[in-house]
Amino acid sequence: MDRWSDEEIINFKEKGKEKQLKQIEVRSGTLKFLHGNTKIVAEGDSWFDYLPGTDLVDCLRHHHGYYIRNYAKAGDTLENMIYGTGINHEYEGTTPSIYRVLRKIEELQPDIFLFSGGGNDIAGDEFASYLNHAGSSLPAMRTEYIDYMIHVVFKKYFEDLIARVSEKSPNTHILTHGYGHTIPTGKGVDLLLFTFAGPWLRPALAMKRIFDPSQQRAAVETMIDTYNEMLAELAKSYEHFHHIDLRGMLDPESDWCNELHLKNSAYARAADAFHETIVQITG
Repeated sequence: MDRWSDEEIINFKEKGKEKQLKQIEVRSGTLKFLHGNTKIVAEGDSWFDYLPGTDLVDCLRHHHGYYIRNYAKAGDTLENMIYGTGINHEYEGTTPSIYRVLRKIEELQPDIFLFSGGGNDIAGDEFASYLNHAGSSLPAMRTEYIDYMIHVVFKKYFEDLIARVSEKSPNTHILTHGYGHTIPTGKGVDLLLFTFAGPWLRPALAMKRIFDPSQQRAAVETMIDTYNEMLAELAKSYEHFHHIDLRGMLDPESDWCNELHLKNSAYARAADAFHETIVQITG
């Protein structure tokens, strides 16, 4: 599964879409969901929209037969998904995609809203802002800044998302995750012998002259652990918000195809964890 050709990956994605289409019947213009009548809407980043391989949504469709309205876009950020950051040539704000997502949530009143976000807010160009330069003799991590961004700013983003979804569909449950421990290998997404995206972690560490492998891994783990802690706190505060902790089931050494994305088999296991939670919610 992890050594699939491009054609095999495309076939997997297409079969997943075919399976989800079989879960609905069109009767008088109304969609009837057949898989336990479970209605699902999704918004997110590349963990829900990964072109070079499979992703969580692909696996939920293919392995578990869910019909999912997916609005995810690789590379998206929390701020853009929840508030909108796009502008036009006149520097005017464009219509945020969240409006379209919320309209669909209001229309369908889904049982589940899948959300994947945060990776692009703490990795890539953003990652350097959480690090101190080794030459400064300061600690490698800007602890107070990390705590502020994750436990204050990102937490507020999620609280606003929860409120907006609840306003449109009070009984919808939100499922999200906090990624897993990964190794800053410097490997990105390669397509046609070129690096299509990334790497997202090792360049920032190198720029800040943090070269020791153990320090590099510790820096990444600090970010992931702090992010998961924040999501877990939210899950305790909001009945319809669920944090799926994937850290224990993802092996940093063997489950990643690059710095930010999982191998096909690992996405399948992560989808199993989502499926278990969905079953617990929907009965």
